[in-house]
Amino acid sequence: MKAILYRDWEDLVVTEVPEPVPNPNEVLIRVGHCGICGSELECVAQRHPRRQPPLILGHEFAGEIVAVGSEVQRLSVGQRVAVHPFVVCRQCRYCRQGKTNLCEKKKLMSMHIAGAFAELVVAPEENCYPLPDGVPTSVGAMAEPVANAVHAVRLAQHILPHRVIVFGAGPIGLVCAQVARLMGALFLAIVEIVPSRLEVARRLADAVINPSSEDLLTAVREMTDGSGFDLAMDAVGKSVTRRQSIEVIKPTGTAVWVGLHDDETQLSGMGVVFGEKTLQGSYAYTEEDFATAVEIVSSARIDVQSWVQEFPLTEGVDIFWRLARGQAPEIVKAILRATPN
Repeated sequence: MKAILYRDWEDLVVTEVPEPVPNPNEVLIRVGHCGICGSELECVAQRHPRRQPPLILGHEFAGEIVAVGSEVQRLSVGQRVAVHPFVVCRQCRYCRQGKTNLCEKKKLMSMHIAGAFAELVVAPEENCYPLPDGVPTSVGAMAEPVANAVHAVRLAQHILPHRVIVFGAGPIGLVCAQVARLMGALFLAIVEIVPSRLEVARRLADAVINPSSEDLLTAVREMTDGSGFDLAMDAVGKSVTRRQSIEVIKPTGTAVWVGLHDDETQLSGMGVVFGEKTLQGSYAYTEEDFATAVEIVSSARIDVQSWVQEFPLTEGVDIFWRLARGQAPEIVKAILRATPN
């Protein structure tokens, strides 16, 4: 079968690889669509040890089941599914609490095991979520990024519906903004500097701030009558956006950090203490979050299509490097088509 193989450091190639064979509790999926995630772009570009070659990347995907293992009972050949890419132990203290995103032994497709930049992939039966009739795999593949947003918004659910500001109009920022609106946000602002992303943000938010052409804090004061936002969500992960997410919230407000661009971050400790502000990290999603995300995208309750561009798997290497090198600012989100719907 054809796959995009991360063959060596900085070496991606479309090549033939052996077809995977499902274990008794697994299904074999013909991949329909698989999104390119920013975490994969950064890992490859930076030679990050979290993703070591040789490896097949790709963890935002949906497809059709073409074979089932001998112990599979719930699923059948011909069903189309979105796939939760974290394989968890279900035995550790976090799994027993329902916090499977924090599983001590978790394995992620595209990091620890083969992903879905391929024509075929295997996945455990319990990781597969059937798609309703009529929902294309291009939409089903967006359940994974939406699940990140569902989890992040749920972590701050105690303060909604109120004013929400999102840093970054990349894929995660756009779905965070829309999920926040869906879950009750009354006023929504997005911070972004890239023109193509600003265009999408203007369609989805009540207000847009471009800090390259206007002062962020001045704009925030004007939008909130000087009080600040109740919730800030940083989907960028740079030190500056993390610091700003704390600065733009009101006293007793909450900042949720989702982005992973930088590790170390400098911010005002006194500003956090004096304002009794809450800082909340958000990592991935639980099974409940993923199920909710599948329902959200399947019912078209948010827009996950108008700002997504589709490319064939055979063009995936070129698209991947253009994105990783910042040479495709016009592409907000790229999704690869492995096989026709």
